[in-house]
Amino acid sequence: MGDLDIKTSSNLNAVLLDLSAKGRSVDRMLPIIAEMLVGAVQDVIEAEGPGWQELADSTKRSRRGSSYKILQDTGVAAASIAAQYGSTYAEAVDGTSYFFRHIKGGPNLPVRDWTKLGPFEAPLLDEVAEMLVGQF
Repeated sequence: MGDLDIKTSSNLNAVLLDLSAKGRSVDRMLPIIAEMLVGAVQDVIEAEGPGWQELADSTKRSRRGSSYKILQDTGVAAASIAAQYGSTYAEAVDGTSYFFRHIKGGPNLPVRDWTKLGPFEAPLLDEVAEMLVGQF
């Protein structure tokens, strides 16, 4: 199963350190952060990457009448990404082996790692930081 742990930018890290120094806990915000991560992953999938290799011509030929959108045509991706959180973490997870194959790639399957947020990461982390500051 693939998973995505929240990473820290300098802005978010500073907010978390400040809250910790004040004895504040962010655990009540973790369900919201997990949902935000799911949204970011869905943005990556909808944008078909960053840097994902285009579908092979043979794959396109086999999908007659399809939109040829990577990880979108069947709806498996959208249905399998879920928020998961605990007292110290928030993440977006998938419940299928299908996604794991895409993260690792293979002889006939290019790597399409949905956990690499690329250009979607910085705005997400800034939004999390702003939300946390607004709550405390």
